[in-house]
Amino acid sequence: MNRMRNRRVWTGSIAALSMTLVLAGCSSSGSDDATSAEAAVSEEAVAAETSAEEGASEAEPLTIGVSFYSQQIPLFVEMLEGVNDLAAELGVEIIFADGGGSAEEQTNQIENMITNGVDAIIASPVDAAAMVPAYQSATAAGIPIFSAANKVDDEYETGFVGPDLVGYAAQTMDRIIECMGGKGELVLITGPPQISFVQLQQMGWDASLEKNPGIKVVQTLVDEDLSTAKAVDLANAALTANPNATGILSSTDNIGVGVEQAIKGQGVDPKTICTAGWDAQPNAIELVKAGSYDLTLSYLSYKWGQIALETAIAAAQGNMPESHYVVTDGLFIDSSNVNDLTPDQIKGKTPLS
Repeated sequence: MNRMRNRRVWTGSIAALSMTLVLAGCSSSGSDDATSAEAAVSEEAVAAETSAEEGASEAEPLTIGVSFYSQQIPLFVEMLEGVNDLAAELGVEIIFADGGGSAEEQTNQIENMITNGVDAIIASPVDAAAMVPAYQSATAAGIPIFSAANKVDDEYETGFVGPDLVGYAAQTMDRIIECMGGKGELVLITGPPQISFVQLQQMGWDASLEKNPGIKVVQTLVDEDLSTAKAVDLANAALTANPNATGILSSTDNIGVGVEQAIKGQGVDPKTICTAGWDAQPNAIELVKAGSYDLTLSYLSYKWGQIALETAIAAAQGNMPESHYVVTDGLFIDSSNVNDLTPDQIKGKTPLS
């Protein structure tokens, strides 16, 4: 898939072919010496071509471009750790760029990766719609581009690597509803609606809510930058407006930790409000251990990053995944298992016992 490498090998082939044609012209004189010389030099040309091909392969390891949503989110830090560790083990070069939550910046990053001739790209798109042109550019250049964590529409990406977000969202809502005793007022605090992850998560939440009419969603708020500081403000407003709420479900632990801070700040007993989020951040894990945060979901993010890299490498070598969706595992963490897991198990760096 590396176009620069292929150009060099092809140039060597042309040189060998040209030498053969020159010698063939010389052999038309009928000279046995010329014929012998032709054969000898042709063999040398073939050997030189083979050597150049092997040398190019050795000199140019695969290069994979990686552009994640934001390194301010622990999930992506852990995914990148997994990518870098496996790349070092396999001798693969990584060109990494932090999207920084900006679709414009991330588009420029991916365009630069294409210009630099990467063999494949792994991206967590900041915006499901705004990132489509960048994906189209990669496809037009013959570069496989896989989404991870967030995605664009299936038709624009080579594939998606990640957990069943809709399924896990439905399970998360089921467990919050169970915590609430099957009835009561629920507040939702989501991430930016233009992110496909948030859209898929909402689909799962809605599927569960449809089966549980005893739950009333009294308010839905949006934390546009997925920050804990913003979540504190939103949760404070939600608790003031909805004093009878017995559940607050967050898109991420960054938000969920802010919710817990707001609950504590208002002097409310955290055990009277069921709370949950995703990402299994260390500070969220500590809250689960303390009994104030009911549930988080680990994506086993270190391993997730490695599976994404393995998928991209295989595609760069011409081996596409059998399905558009390369499904990875998740792990719910609550009071029943939080004290039995190590940090490396939670992020998927070491196997679960």
